Amino acid sequence: MIAGYATTLLVGALSAVLPVTPVEPYVIAVVTTTGDAAWLVGTAAGAGQTAGKLIVFLAVRGTLRSAWIRGRLTRADGTSRTPAPPGTFRRWTTAATARLDRPRQAAAVLFTSAVTGLPPLLLTSAYAARTPMSAAVFSATCLTGRTIRFTLVASAPGLLHALHFM
Repeated sequence: MIAGYATTLLVGALSAVLPVTPVEPYVIAVVTTTGDAAWLVGTAAGAGQTAGKLIVFLAVRGTLRSAWIRGRLTRADGTSRTPAPPGTFRRWTTAATARLDRPRQAAAVLFTSAVTGLPPLLLTSAYAARTPMSAAVFSATCLTGRTIRFTLVASAPGLLHALHFM
């Protein structure tokens, strides 16, 4: 049981730095196949994601010096590897991340990103590192938002099952 949560934590951390490995299908599979409590699986995945995003945050800030992480986040020309979203979505994402420059709105934008994925949390984490936000505020906000997100995702099969029998 503990090994399962540790694995969920590791999958969450991996997916935080490698967006091609989403953790959402994993938490659904864990809850569906093991019967573990959705909130425990969601918390483990949220903690893993927070650890991974904190590494990104610290690397961009320059506190953590990792050539591998910097290589994952930037191209050879020094620009961001995160692809620019198209049209209206780009304008909305740009406006939302610009709010991170305002200390009163930064935690709210980060929390919204952690729960919804909009703007993308990888982008938000990298941008937040360039603001005065402390690592402690970043971590607490990210952990709360990601735990909510993954608990809801992990609960989805049970909710659908319950609705089926109503």
